[in-house]
Amino acid sequence: MAGPWAFRVGMVVPAWYPEEAPEELVRQLLARTLCGVESLCAAEDVVLVLDGQPRWAPLLEEVARQRGFSFEALPRNEGKGAAVARGSERLLPHGCRYIVTRDSDGDHLLADMPALIELAELMAAESGTDLLIVSGCRLDRVRPLGVLRAALEEVTDRVLWQALQFYAAQEGRRLSEAYFAPYGDWPDIQSGYKVYSLPAAAKALSALRSCGPISRCGVETVPAVEILAAGGTIGMMARRTYQEQPISGYRGVDVVRMYGEPLVWAFRRLNIPSPVALALLDDSLLRCPLLFDAVHREALLAVRTALATALGLEPGRLQVPQRFF
Repeated sequence: MAGPWAFRVGMVVPAWYPEEAPEELVRQLLARTLCGVESLCAAEDVVLVLDGQPRWAPLLEEVARQRGFSFEALPRNEGKGAAVARGSERLLPHGCRYIVTRDSDGDHLLADMPALIELAELMAAESGTDLLIVSGCRLDRVRPLGVLRAALEEVTDRVLWQALQFYAAQEGRRLSEAYFAPYGDWPDIQSGYKVYSLPAAAKALSALRSCGPISRCGVETVPAVEILAAGGTIGMMARRTYQEQPISGYRGVDVVRMYGEPLVWAFRRLNIPSPVALALLDDSLLRCPLLFDAVHREALLAVRTALATALGLEPGRLQVPQRFF
């Protein structure tokens, strides 16, 4: 059994590279992602999933064959959620205790993985649930993402956490913050570097398969909402990250679709009354410095308008006090 643990750990690597990317760059990123993987996972418990970019299929398939990994290729680009689902589906029968998701751009350092697994083991021993997520959290989101995406991710995560707490309260419970409290008031749900316990991975797979097109932009939101709504627990461990991502499938993506649509899905899934949902978003926006930046304000307000409209509300004006006291 590979790795320093007395149990199996599986790994899903959803892969996407631009068709026009230099082959040398793709080889470098792939090598950086996969370097040393066999020291923590058995080769048969690693799955590479290419998200519908046929130019790179021969390269990834050859790398997988040489290393003894599994390889899956989606026939068309369906988004990261579909790739994670395909890889998880392949791994679930293996009996791994945990399944790790890592991006294919080399950002998610393998050296950070043992600490994530260690926290998962601690949570399993202490929390009383086998529905566990550990997020490899970023201490600074601006450097890898830029100011707008970083702000929208933080707004999204804060709103999601409050909506989940609202949902849990209706059932007479509260979600634990014990395993991420040192890092802040809400978890880094949007991080793609995650450890799922096997039952959580099964629930994530079911959620991604059943949520339809929202899995493209909601690949992190959908599993987290389903797992935590079912009584799961989330923890965080700090990880390293790029100063700037070398490639990204999200550059130039409509922020309304990327952030607004998953939030609408989450509010509906959690049965949050529409006025409460909008109030949660407004409170989070008012804490976002970019709301007061002329360059980025309109993007934030566009997400708000789209969300309110989708929930059947008149957006109206966001009430911003004219003076700060």
